[in-house]
Amino acid sequence: MLASASLLAACGACSSPSSAAPNSSATQSVATTCKAPDFAGPFANEFQSAYEQSKTDLAKRILADCRITDAELNEILDAQNACLAPYGLVATKGQLARLRDSALTDDEMNQKNTECAEKTDLWTVEALYDEMQGNPSNLDIEALHKASYQCLKQRDLLPKPLSEQEYLAMEVSSTDSETQIEEKTRKWNELYHVYMEYNEDGSRNPSYNADKAQQFWQCQSDPLNQ
Repeated sequence: MLASASLLAACGACSSPSSAAPNSSATQSVATTCKAPDFAGPFANEFQSAYEQSKTDLAKRILADCRITDAELNEILDAQNACLAPYGLVATKGQLARLRDSALTDDEMNQKNTECAEKTDLWTVEALYDEMQGNPSNLDIEALHKASYQCLKQRDLLPKPLSEQEYLAMEVSSTDSETQIEEKTRKWNELYHVYMEYNEDGSRNPSYNADKAQQFWQCQSDPLNQ
């Protein structure tokens, strides 16, 4: 039985505007040398804040160089699991599960997970890891979308000619209604179907182009470094 530690969405046959790229690397690089307490680089303020909030030496060591690698995230997950072990629980990225039969309810499981995360600084480190993975250059949303458009256009990855304005119009906004989000997502999936490995019914997409799909998702996740 599983209890979600956070809300996750997964769909092999569909996607949505601004969705994260699959299989993207969690290792980030910074253009300038960064070392606590003199943080530098695009996420300097975020790292400084996370570093100051962290209670553990492990978290401070991970955050000190403005990078969070997969191995470092696993280190802090190991610390989280050492805290959860007495309760028969195990945490993986974005998920919490029982290792054995337990009398704990789902709410009690999540409470134990929260208590351990506060002790280990897991969520402080994980939140910044996720933020950097989705936007390594720390661009504002509009700038990120414009950079993605230019990346797709330069690499001939737009399935049909689109102006920048038309491209941006398909991006989901926090002010959009549910109907608008559904319509934008429908148009987005229809346009970029060639980059989706599976159809909505779960069958393989015969039009799928793996090489171009990889380039497409790289333009979506980190457009300035392609």
